[in-house]
Amino acid sequence: MNPKLKKIFSWVIVYPLMIILCFEIALRILGYGGYHNENYSISAEPANAFVGDARYGIKLNPGTYEITLNNKVSFSTTHDQNNRRIVSDESYQDADIIFLGCSFTYGYGVDNDECFPSLIQQELSSEVVSNFGVPGYGTIQSLLQLQEYLKEHSPSLVLLNFSSLHFMRNTLSQEFRSNLRIGYRHSSKDVDTRLEKARFPYMRECGTEVKYVSWKEMYTNWPGRDWSASVNWMQSLIDRYKDEGLNSLKVSACIIEEMNVICREKGVGFGIVFLDSTPEVNQLKEMLEGISTLDMKFDFKSSKYTNLPYDSHPNQKGNKLIASRIIPFIDDLISNE
Repeated sequence: MNPKLKKIFSWVIVYPLMIILCFEIALRILGYGGYHNENYSISAEPANAFVGDARYGIKLNPGTYEITLNNKVSFSTTHDQNNRRIVSDESYQDADIIFLGCSFTYGYGVDNDECFPSLIQQELSSEVVSNFGVPGYGTIQSLLQLQEYLKEHSPSLVLLNFSSLHFMRNTLSQEFRSNLRIGYRHSSKDVDTRLEKARFPYMRECGTEVKYVSWKEMYTNWPGRDWSASVNWMQSLIDRYKDEGLNSLKVSACIIEEMNVICREKGVGFGIVFLDSTPEVNQLKEMLEGISTLDMKFDFKSSKYTNLPYDSHPNQKGNKLIASRIIPFIDDLISNE
């Protein structure tokens, strides 16, 4: 080979490859590896218990389903025509108390009559309770649900069940995008078909309109990320950089304040149940002056009150515990109206 060509080849091909190889080895020595996703299996009979939606991202498909999580936790669930899980035989159109939230409110992992909104309905027989909880929702979806429902209905009380998971969902952080897109695709083979028309809402700054991102545009792993420590490290670094500019705490507070204003203008009571306790959740509570709150401090790592090691959602005992703590809170809110 011509010496000049050989030199060019070395600088253009050989040396860069050597640098990349050395960087890969160094990262491996430091404990880094390719992208690893915790496998989470979801199966439903019949299929399509949860489908894509252009307003909420995910929506409950009407019908009764038998769902199994990680081949171990099975439960029966029924969805009505209004994107809600069945609580009782009463009409959801004239609910007295509505619960807003995610899979914890929905009752992921327990039967219809075992989730805490149903247990509260059983205890408060004079009130009509409605469960608006949907797996994967953040507070941003709860705001959209509330806006839609209060156009024609006036419940006595609205309870928002807040989880620390909602922070990244409200702003649709890179961390949440990757968890949702990659994790959901691993959990179900037909997810791309079911969520083909899905658009997920998010907010980046207070006072701005709700924005949307489609399922296809949600997140994409770089080529080679699954096996290359270098690619995984670089994409993770860029993801963290993109998320640094997000103020999920402030945005979440603004969303909740807007919900409170909407309820107050309608003469509807409003309260928040903080399901878990983190430094960020504690900061959020301090920012929400004048809103009634309940600190649940539920232990999502407890095998006694969750379906661990197969799933971290509250089990039957966990839902009973949550219901027992919320009922006195509801009594106080109603008596102070």
